[in-house]
Amino acid sequence: MTAPSNRPLLPRLVAAAAPTALVLALTGCSAVTSTVASYVPVPSSSLVPPEQAMRALDTLLDDSLSQVQPRLQYWDAWPSSTEQGGGIDDHSLGYAVAARDRHITTKVAPAKYATLLGMVEQGWKAKGYTVATPAGSILPSLAARSPDGYSVTITIYTYGNINISASGGRIPVIRDHDPFGTPTPVPVTTNGDPDILPKHDDPFWSV
Repeated sequence: MTAPSNRPLLPRLVAAAAPTALVLALTGCSAVTSTVASYVPVPSSSLVPPEQAMRALDTLLDDSLSQVQPRLQYWDAWPSSTEQGGGIDDHSLGYAVAARDRHITTKVAPAKYATLLGMVEQGWKAKGYTVATPAGSILPSLAARSPDGYSVTITIYTYGNINISASGGRIPVIRDHDPFGTPTPVPVTTNGDPDILPKHDDPFWSV
């Protein structure tokens, strides 16, 4: 689960690396020419309200499961934002990138992983997304980019937990409060960690 946005921001260059790698994988472009331009702060007029970014993220998450049958159970993490920086001084680029995770709680048997990923890919392509396999991934996964430039990935982890992550949208940098409002409670384990392991059996997916 992503860190709440009202906590101290992670080092910005590190946080920016994953979205950049995904875009390069989807476009096949080199980072050489785009790196310098990416260090220039963006004008405030190009930013979108956090609420608009959150709606776009929810659309990506819903599109990911639009062709999945039978339906899967899940819960959504509260959105987060990561301020973006660049240059040798890691100066702020004047915006943050929004992100949100969806955790699948239906147990999916390993024999059904390919079926699930195939249905997710169908849903993405039906919405005009560009689909790719994340470079260097050793886990079952797929990545896509929406026509408006947002990114989404689905990853199946070693213990069977399945995560769909959506990110994108240049939102204002807000440090004194959560840009998305008051966080809602999420399922937790007895030790207080997010409960991300699937626990619901399904006659199709779980066997």
